[in-house]
Amino acid sequence: MPYLSKRSYAVCCCVLFVGLFILTSPCFSADESIATLTKFSGKVLIKSHGSWGIPPRKGLPLFSQDKVVTRIGSATVTFRDGTVVDIYNNTNILIREEKKEKGLAKGAKLVKRHILLFLGKLFFKTGRKKVDMQFETATALVGIRGTAGILSIGAEGMTYIKFIEGHAAYTVGEFIEGIAKEVPVEIADVTSVQRATFVARAAADQLRRTKEKVTKGEMRPQQVALAKAILEEATAWEVLANAELMLKSPDAKVAAWARKKKAEARTAIKKAKDAQKEAIRRGADPAFKGFGPAEPGFDIPVKPSALQIKSSVRT
Repeated sequence: MPYLSKRSYAVCCCVLFVGLFILTSPCFSADESIATLTKFSGKVLIKSHGSWGIPPRKGLPLFSQDKVVTRIGSATVTFRDGTVVDIYNNTNILIREEKKEKGLAKGAKLVKRHILLFLGKLFFKTGRKKVDMQFETATALVGIRGTAGILSIGAEGMTYIKFIEGHAAYTVGEFIEGIAKEVPVEIADVTSVQRATFVARAAADQLRRTKEKVTKGEMRPQQVALAKAILEEATAWEVLANAELMLKSPDAKVAAWARKKKAEARTAIKKAKDAQKEAIRRGADPAFKGFGPAEPGFDIPVKPSALQIKSSVRT
């Protein structure tokens, strides 16, 4: 029948169009960089793709789930949309993005950006493109767009924010308007997040040196497996320290993310401990006697200090 033929033809055309749209739609890869380390000075530690063995350099691409941590140092991160984040001394942040397609045929990208501040202070100025961007701390969540300002965390754990341009698009939780006093390095160093970072970075460096010694014939090959497992445990403890801090978040989604990361970290710690036992069973020396007094081996405690900045909520 002519009517049925036309309808069938229309349905086929529609199916072909949708199929063509799906095939030609942009694919968002997890390996796509979202920002660049444009400037740094002093002590700056980078965690990229889950690895702490990444030396900072100008122009270093940064990806979702990467971290930038400073001690006595500073860094500038520039995102692809032009957003600039200046990171001050004794600061610990994680960046992550989610990208979704907006509209059936438009192929537009909806970018949701999260910047988690665990410790310290940063300056921010948003870019020209529309990005749903929010800062997340243990006590507050602040959504911003078209603004500039300073976000900081005080020694008491409270979140402070001062807008230089514009204002918050939305907020959840408690924060103080203003800028927190800088946390002294001796206090910052013993917080759980900083301590865990330093231990993980040291373990990454020690794995590198272990590989070098094995290559030179100064250590048995089995030591590499043990060093790798110790690094994996230290990295998992660092993730756990971050997650436990963010469990206090007043935002349900942030708290759910933290619970998921905590569970993943616990699993990774157990797996790493089992790998260490297996490496020792295969002949690895747990004392790493190949390291001399001038180059300490794995004599640092894997578990970070229990000390951490106490969180408080303004009443």
